[in-house]
Amino acid sequence: MASQGLRPFFGFYGGKWRDTPRNYPAPEYETIIEPFAGSAGYALRYPAKRVIICERDPQIASVWRYLLKATPDEIRAIPDVPLDGSVDDLPICDEAKWLVGLWLNRATARPRKSPSKWMRSEIRPGCFWGERVRNTIASQLDSIRHWRLIEGDYSACDVAGPATWFIDPPYQLAGKHYRHGSKGIDYAMLASWCRGREGQIIVCENEGADWLPFRPLNAVKTTRAGRRSREVVWLSMSMLVARDEETIVKAAA
Repeated sequence: MASQGLRPFFGFYGGKWRDTPRNYPAPEYETIIEPFAGSAGYALRYPAKRVIICERDPQIASVWRYLLKATPDEIRAIPDVPLDGSVDDLPICDEAKWLVGLWLNRATARPRKSPSKWMRSEIRPGCFWGERVRNTIASQLDSIRHWRLIEGDYSACDVAGPATWFIDPPYQLAGKHYRHGSKGIDYAMLASWCRGREGQIIVCENEGADWLPFRPLNAVKTTRAGRRSREVVWLSMSMLVARDEETIVKAAA
């Protein structure tokens, strides 16, 4: 599979698809696990791997379950949403409505019912629900048929053997926008859980987080014009031993 991988099946607040190739190490194991899946931006870059995604939000989990079973014709048959309309007016199942709702705004934390101001402006129609998006999703479905979905908390990822763990939880200081956000997370417990994983561990956070000894990464673009997020990362000790620490820091800078 080419390094480009797949394009996102939907946008999601805090997604890592755009920043993965430049900022995060490539997987060292055949299995990739994303315990806080969201839009699974890391796994999408390496879709041929054995991928396990875990999602606690029931709507997002349902969207993934739908995508793992949907046919290309089914996706292409989902209609457009009028700029003054609502997904509730579409004659489709709830899971399809939620998929469409995630395309009515950019990088939203939950599905919308009606088009956002950005979509209504029609400045970049290919970035929102429409023919281009439908065709992209439909053309990629076969590439994720082997993926496994776990609906539940990160602790439900009880997977035996070493793997590449890409752990991108709601951020300690900025993760309040999700249905299950930072207020519901015991970060000391999460830190202990991360340290207990076997294999290659990559943990994402934002500047100011203190629940692991994070290292500076990059200031990455956000969906808001002119805004950048100062990202940090924690890498498992096995990775630090395998490479010279200074090389890792330079590669991430």
